[in-house]
Amino acid sequence: MRASRPTAPYSRSRGDGQRQERETKRAWVTRGGSMSEDANTSSSPGRTGGSARRLLLVCPTVLLSAGLALSVAIAGAPAEAGAQTPGISQGSIVTHPYADVSEGPSPGYSQVVDDATKGRFRAPGWRERSGGGQGSLGATYAQTSEYGASARFEVTIPATGYYTVYAWWPSATGNSAATRFGVKTTSGIEWTTVNQQEGGGMWVRLGAYEMVAGDYYAVQVSQGSGGYGEAVADAVQVLSGEQASPEETAGVAGVEAAGGETIEAAGGKTVGSKVVRRARTHLGTRYRLSPPRPCDAYRSEDCSCHTKVVSRSFGKRLPDNLVDQWNRGRRVRASKPRPGDLVFFDENLNGKLRPMDHVGIYSGNGYIIHASAYFGEVVETKMKYIDGYWGARRF
Repeated sequence: MRASRPTAPYSRSRGDGQRQERETKRAWVTRGGSMSEDANTSSSPGRTGGSARRLLLVCPTVLLSAGLALSVAIAGAPAEAGAQTPGISQGSIVTHPYADVSEGPSPGYSQVVDDATKGRFRAPGWRERSGGGQGSLGATYAQTSEYGASARFEVTIPATGYYTVYAWWPSATGNSAATRFGVKTTSGIEWTTVNQQEGGGMWVRLGAYEMVAGDYYAVQVSQGSGGYGEAVADAVQVLSGEQASPEETAGVAGVEAAGGETIEAAGGKTVGSKVVRRARTHLGTRYRLSPPRPCDAYRSEDCSCHTKVVSRSFGKRLPDNLVDQWNRGRRVRASKPRPGDLVFFDENLNGKLRPMDHVGIYSGNGYIIHASAYFGEVVETKMKYIDGYWGARRF
């Protein structure tokens, strides 16, 4: 099995102008409850006095206007905020973006580590399995049914900041429904329980985390309690930023390389995972309501436009209307969406689907890929932060 080396920052044209525009508009950002000036204007020591004077001018305004202070705080909140902004759904219902999306300290940086990466994987007591025909990232993966036994992946974090972490495991009926992944962050290890019976043979998002610079065992896997089956440790990927796409890492098995060439993982991939992979190539595309604006792939998309253009890649002709999309799909149990399914939300909470409600593409582990007015772009976020889950459709 092979795994890629850390990838140096690359030049990324799509979305650069959009992000620059947002950064120019937002001079102040908030992280962890403290206010600091944008990095573009605070890096020079010679500006300390100017920053202090600007802070003195801003503080009275904040004190006089609680609403403005709340607005500023929300705008700088990370995409993986620990809790939903009270009373605000993260779909299409808002009229302007409420949250900024960080590209992290090293835009374009990524690293893949798998169980065969020399010196970067430890799993005492775990069994090595052959991955052929099951969608593993290479020839082997590690597996255990022993509660508390941990496998660890060593990764390189080039600079302290926010990083997105993805995991890969093969498809197998014996996988655990309650595997625990722990990511080492600036505030300690953050754990998340993942159902490995779904999402096999694809990159599954664990979340975005603030991580400390260094070379260390940052991701660990263990068997959880309350489930059955065996925990699997195959591969992890760490990327700079809160909304980085794992599918842009050329040369890694199972992702789409530059020029449209597809490099298949062992055993191939399911249709649903291919839909997710295609949808992730749209991450960062500007949110614009259509109509009245045109539905323009990679340039201007709202929620139903996003699902339309992604489905079009697979020969599915869907209208730019979420109600019509709902009526055309095959019914799926609301509690059992699979990666690649369309998931719908009665975001207005009026008991019926309307064109102004919300739709996205389920990507596994409770996440969806969707064009979000809340973030002002196409993102991959937790579906629980969107009001009024209505159901799922499969095409």
